Amino acid sequence: MKLEFLKNRYDFELQRKEQLTSALTLPVGVLSVLGGLMTAMARSFTGKHLWLSVSFFASSGVDVVVFFTCLIYLFRAYHEQKYMYLPLLYELQGWENDFVGLNSYDAAMGKADEAFERHIGERIIEAADRNTANNERRSGLLHRARLALFGVLIFTTLTGVIYVVNQWVR
Repeated sequence: MKLEFLKNRYDFELQRKEQLTSALTLPVGVLSVLGGLMTAMARSFTGKHLWLSVSFFASSGVDVVVFFTCLIYLFRAYHEQKYMYLPLLYELQGWENDFVGLNSYDAAMGKADEAFERHIGERIIEAADRNTANNERRSGLLHRARLALFGVLIFTTLTGVIYVVNQWVR
């Protein structure tokens, strides 16, 4: 494979890493607002009828479970970042020096470019493949977090409806 293609793939996965990290901000913000709303409703709820109280606390209980499920997925999507990077330039220079030291200078310099491209190509493939797998895992976690966030939205809305009905009932 061409070194330029490998480099572009490696760079693509690092850009994707940044996109996944920034994609976490909206769900975290929405989850914070919904959590605040859940807390406000729970603190000010005064049950006027048993059926409303049972409905409210059942809906709130499910809401809390789904809320924490979403929170765990978001936490994992943010913290499970095990990316692989290319070696430092100092390490690559040391590798080249070791290669040249094993052969006569003239023979080594003729082979050095080819050997370097092969070596760096192998490292890029290894890093890009690991980063791809990591991005896929994080993308899956973020997807599950968004699904859980819809659950939080649904159950917070249901809890809110019960809360409002409780306020209107005499």
